[in-house]
Amino acid sequence: MQTNTPPFWTVADVAQRFGVNVTTVYRLVKRGKIPAFKIGNQWRFDPARLQEWVADKERIG
Repeated sequence: MQTNTPPFWTVADVAQRFGVNVTTVYRLVKRGKIPAFKIGNQWRFDPARLQEWVADKERIG
């Protein structure tokens, strides 16, 4: 069964879901604060890893 959600999110997807500007997402990636990986010259994000990242931040904060 195929869903409409792509397996990996783009910078724009992450910015929209977290309610921040794309510049903020790029800044977090550059500082190594958010889990991401590069395909060619584009950043991609695994939704499951982002959920874990948020859960870790909630436990710490």
